[in-house]
Amino acid sequence: MIQAKTLKVFTITGILLFTGLANCRPGVHTSPEILSLKARNLGGQDLELKSIQSRGIVLNFYSPTCVPCIEELPALHILQQQAEALGIQMYLAVTPDLESNGVDPLKASSKPGFEEVYPLLRERLEQDIRQYGIEVPIIVLKPPFEIKEKGPVTGTPETVFLMTSPLRLHYNLVGPISLGQNQEEVLSSSRFQFALELLTHLTAASGSAREDESGSYY
Repeated sequence: MIQAKTLKVFTITGILLFTGLANCRPGVHTSPEILSLKARNLGGQDLELKSIQSRGIVLNFYSPTCVPCIEELPALHILQQQAEALGIQMYLAVTPDLESNGVDPLKASSKPGFEEVYPLLRERLEQDIRQYGIEVPIIVLKPPFEIKEKGPVTGTPETVFLMTSPLRLHYNLVGPISLGQNQEEVLSSSRFQFALELLTHLTAASGSAREDESGSYY
């Protein structure tokens, strides 16, 4: 009788734990602000998020003034390599705001438009590319997108994982993916391993994930 009661307690606990974990994972959903994103890369090419052809899209929201953004760059370089191998497009995404990205707003007019803001941000971002050896492609987002408390993106760093065909938001990973500064430290990070798992979710959704004998996706 005691064993039966104990088993029942463990069963209920397990159900509650499973439910709690399930609730921690955001469901797949659309986000009008994300779906309508438009941007320009540092080469001057305009793009729309919904027109990108890939098995998934990863946007890491970056700012030159964000210390954790800079500290997680080694992890992002490794993640970008994994994403590319899976046919997933990854970008560092920068909002079209001068002051929050370390550019003196006095360099522009009082109410600058995107065409005035873009070259100033590109110049600032090219400094980071040279200084930190950034390998992930960078895009500057166009208005009216902004980072805000109740928006789809609430701060930096934040990494958004999107499924494609159709385009929809799958997961927002808030905070650094990993602060490891070498491959061993990055790969041992539970948050980084979770990010890798999210990549496989994107490819699985497109029916293109493959699994090797070790159970790892590639």
